[in-house]
Amino acid sequence: MGLNLLFLGVLLLPWASALLVALFPKPLFSISLSAVFSLLVIFFCAQASVDFKIAYTWFQLGGKEINASFWANASSQLVLGLVAIVSFCVQLFSKKYLTDDPSIGRYYVYLHLFVGSMTLLLVADSILIFYGAWELVGACSYLLISFWHQKNEATQAAKKAFLINRLGDIALLFGLIALGLHFNTWQFSDINGIAPTLIGIAIITGGIAKSAQFPLMSWLPDAMEGPTPASALIHAATMVAAGVFVGVQVYDITSPETHLFMGIIGAISFISGAIFAIFQNDIKKTLAYSTISQLGLMWMGMGSDASLFHLLTHGIFKAGLFLAAGAVIHTVHSQSLNDMGGLRKKAPVAAMAYLIFSAGLLGLPFTGGFFSKENIAGFLYMNGHFELLGVLGAGMVLTSFYISRQFYLIFMGPVKEGPSTTDFALPICILVVASLFAWISWNPIEVHASALLEHFEVAIYQIPSFWLYITGASWVVGIAGAYLTRNWIPAGNYQFLPRFWPSLFRFIRWKSSSAQIFETQFIERLVNGIAALQVIIAHLLAWVDRHLVDGILVGGSSSLSAGTGKLLSRWQSAKVQSYWTMIIVTFALFLLYALFIK
Repeated sequence: MGLNLLFLGVLLLPWASALLVALFPKPLFSISLSAVFSLLVIFFCAQASVDFKIAYTWFQLGGKEINASFWANASSQLVLGLVAIVSFCVQLFSKKYLTDDPSIGRYYVYLHLFVGSMTLLLVADSILIFYGAWELVGACSYLLISFWHQKNEATQAAKKAFLINRLGDIALLFGLIALGLHFNTWQFSDINGIAPTLIGIAIITGGIAKSAQFPLMSWLPDAMEGPTPASALIHAATMVAAGVFVGVQVYDITSPETHLFMGIIGAISFISGAIFAIFQNDIKKTLAYSTISQLGLMWMGMGSDASLFHLLTHGIFKAGLFLAAGAVIHTVHSQSLNDMGGLRKKAPVAAMAYLIFSAGLLGLPFTGGFFSKENIAGFLYMNGHFELLGVLGAGMVLTSFYISRQFYLIFMGPVKEGPSTTDFALPICILVVASLFAWISWNPIEVHASALLEHFEVAIYQIPSFWLYITGASWVVGIAGAYLTRNWIPAGNYQFLPRFWPSLFRFIRWKSSSAQIFETQFIERLVNGIAALQVIIAHLLAWVDRHLVDGILVGGSSSLSAGTGKLLSRWQSAKVQSYWTMIIVTFALFLLYALFIK
């Protein structure tokens, strides 16, 4: 199979799968198509170079040819592999989790559409196609959040996610247009040089909304109203990571000021997300704020290879945490920590997996999270961002605290009655293996010899020796704090700026009603008045045409011509006596004229 044909298979298979699943809505059929897609992606990444490009003529505009161009560079291929693995595990998990849902066929169609949109986003070289894929990803997210549309909370959460993301999408649109005009090209791969800071910030603002970063972070916890497997795919591993991917995509063409802006936003989100994760009694909302926090950590990497590396490892262990949480929810039929406890015996696979995934979140050795977190620390240290390094240390303590306490509240303590859950073992175990260190590096505490990262040209940053002591201390302090407060469960789910969304919603409603009033009271009256004026003017013009133009001008001139002709026709009567009469009269007039002249 040729490489171009293989790439087209990777690009088009999810869309074809969505159509086939719509026609034959069988879970096993959908899972099989997802498995084929995953194998195609792995085979493509193994065969292609780290700078694969392909382009097709799209259309011409102003004499200039616009291409549908695609660019599967190293970062695109790496994240594409993440999407393939996680999407397969999610679809496999969903078969049991949603087995009794009558709309499971529609759910699988949405998943394939999302994977197709995300694949297109990752490999798009054309700025125009990139933005189109960006909007498709958002639309699929809306569909999956509101999948259970009979629940008012789900539809409200979908609207909230959609509207808040519009704020970032508008900034991204202006940023991409300005980027294309500034460099006079509509392909990312053709851009050389550094874009003005304002353009870079506009593009990054689009990523802020998509990654639920400060201050546009409140939509992600509400998005947990969607099915848990969908949360694992789009709200932990892939879609929210698209914001980070934008930063990675434009890292080489944006200014240091833009990178610093990313770092500051990431630092605020890293700390605030971890703090809010502490004050949640809903297992999924805790993981949602944890995602915000970890995405903030990627943003602290400023779009460098350190951000890309943590995006990969985080996508695996956070998707695993969501799937393990789904197994827990399936066991106790509740998302509240008040209904959990002692589940290590009732859900042993979920308990062991949750422990390993949590270790990845903490960045413990023998996990991929250890490599990627320490790599971000090395990046910050080597570039002299010591303030952000301090933020990283504080955030690590908070992370250790909230995930350790959550693990205790769910799996430790007295055993509660309920059915055991082992049906989700396979997809969770796949992610457990992927979250460990071996596939990155055979050395559990050293990553510089990683063949995988060398193949994808991911830079590794050296950490100072003293930082390992700080990392170890953060684990001890966080876990000790969790043990001391192990029985405390927050009374509710606290949100960032809880009045922001209602205020924004009221503003949008006010703007809509104001626009309606403006349209009905001003625009419509103006249009109707202009139409009435046109009718009056038409009647006036008709009267003028009938009485003045036809009656006086045209009719009068024709009557004058007819009368004059009749009068002059008497000179040609062919009667001799008439001619003699006219001669005598004419001669008399000459005599009178001669007399008067004298």
